[in-house]
Amino acid sequence: MTVGPLVRAILTLVVVGVFAAPVAAQDEIVVRGNEAYQDEDYAGAIEAYQAVLDAGFRSAGLEYNLGNAYFKSGRLGRAILHWERALEASPGDPDIQANLELARSLTVDAVDPLPTFWGAAVVRWWVRLLPRPWLIAALGLAWLVLTGGVVAGIVSRSAGAAGAARWLVGAGVSVLVLFGPSLLVRETGFGLPERGIILAEAVAVRSAPAADDDLTLFEIHEGTRVRIDQRAGVWLEIVLDDGKVGWVPADVLVVI
Repeated sequence: MTVGPLVRAILTLVVVGVFAAPVAAQDEIVVRGNEAYQDEDYAGAIEAYQAVLDAGFRSAGLEYNLGNAYFKSGRLGRAILHWERALEASPGDPDIQANLELARSLTVDAVDPLPTFWGAAVVRWWVRLLPRPWLIAALGLAWLVLTGGVVAGIVSRSAGAAGAARWLVGAGVSVLVLFGPSLLVRETGFGLPERGIILAEAVAVRSAPAADDDLTLFEIHEGTRVRIDQRAGVWLEIVLDDGKVGWVPADVLVVI
């Protein structure tokens, strides 16, 4: 083996080691969390799963497990929060949806959602059609197909090869155009409403951003999902799924 290939091989092993070691370490923590959960040590499971999230490793499965541990601990708001995050990462997952339906049935507030405009519903469905890993894989493959088509078009010397190259370019561009905006929206949150879960046991919703009991409109409770419309200092204007609007302190909820 010459020096060049040898150096490249060593660098490859170093890079793989640098990235594999942290992933392996986090896998071990997840295993400990799973074992703690099986032993009904839900506090230990929560600590393990949260440590992995704090290290920057996120997945639908991890959020789902953390939600389960919080639910078993009787912390309904936190369970709903993490199941909502799991559903964001893996739209349409039946287990996550079933857990969320059960949890929402246990909340104090019975909120009847207003009908959703069909156009907004279609856009939201399309944006969340594919799980994030599938979406990234599809776009990565589309980029490779597009690049390969461009290169093939440049070097092709026959009409048949040129036609195949144009087909590859068209296929790659189509996938990028169709699904590229979905990934952009999901990664940046652009165009999506900011939502949160109430974690306080009970919260007075006021007509203005002020701690004045005379301004109280109604009360909401732990686990209720709200949309955040605007911020004013330490206050948030929220909208419930049934259209009710009011102000609450920012520290009573966590953004999904």
